[in-house]
Formats: sequence, C-alpha cells, structure tokens
Amino acid sequence: MKKLLFVLMLTIGVATMSFAQHTETVKNETKTKRTSTFPQKVHNVFHKKKHYNGYKTKHVVKKAKV
Repeated sequence: MKKLLFVLMLTIGVATMSFAQHTETVKNETKTKRTSTFPQKVHNVFHKKKHYNGYKTKHVVKKAKV
C-alpha cells in the first residue's frame, strides 16, 4: 500500500513539474543605449587607448504567460 501511494504521488509530482516548465518566447531582442558623458567622449577623441565606448547593451527576452 505504501509503495502504491508513493508511486502515485511521484507520478502526480512529475506531471505537475512538466506543465510548470512550458514557456513560449514572445520577443527576443537586444537593446542598445548611448550612455557616454561629454568628458568621456573628449577623452576618447584625444587618447589612443579608448576607455569607454559609450554603449550599454541589454539582451531582453519576454516570455508569454501560460
């Protein structure tokens, strides 16, 4: 009886977890934003070693709620 109950609970748990992991990707994009300040731009113009490129890149993945 204990084994039967254990197998039944295990089956229900696995079935629940398999439904919980279903997601769909709605939007997959890369956002780029300029973030450099005026002194950083001046520094990059007059120096060989460029310290700051002035871009912030963020990868965004939006998923649908199921």
